[in-house]
Amino acid sequence: IIFLMTLAPLPVQAHTSMPPAAVRLILNTMSPQERVGQLFLVTFQGTDTSTTSQIYNLISRYHVGGVMLMSDNNNFSGQNTVFQTHALIDSIQRVEWESAVTPAQDPLTGEISTPTYVPLFIGIAQEGDGHPTDQILSGLTPLPSEMAIGATWNLDLAEQVGAIRGRELAALGFNFHIGLSLDV
Repeated sequence: IIFLMTLAPLPVQAHTSMPPAAVRLILNTMSPQERVGQLFLVTFQGTDTSTTSQIYNLISRYHVGGVMLMSDNNNFSGQNTVFQTHALIDSIQRVEWESAVTPAQDPLTGEISTPTYVPLFIGIAQEGDGHPTDQILSGLTPLPSEMAIGATWNLDLAEQVGAIRGRELAALGFNFHIGLSLDV
């Protein structure tokens, strides 16, 4: 107890005081609406990314920063889930690209501008061990849950499973993995 009392508190810093130059350059080209939109990670129903869809509007008009795909929202369907998921992610990223290279009228000011292109975060919660902790239930390598891996106390096994999951999700186009909850 005495040892703990002699330790000085460490300063806590959530982020660097100044973003790197490349990040500042991009931020300086963004409108306030685009900057705010980047703070949002949204979900949507189904797989429609056409110009009349909800997700198209959120990406092209409100410049959201990312999308979470979930089986509860019917983002994964059909027999060929892996192929369809890759196509959906490609389509979502294409909406972001096309909205960034096409001048548009700002809904608040009426000014014509070309939004800054920032690739979207495409997220998923894929913990292993099938339903209900997995979103994609077929087409990927069956992997044990984190609890099963933890029970082995084998760090190499945990690393191998993580590498397989990461490679497969990245190949589909995911770039944001929501990890599991920590249990005590």
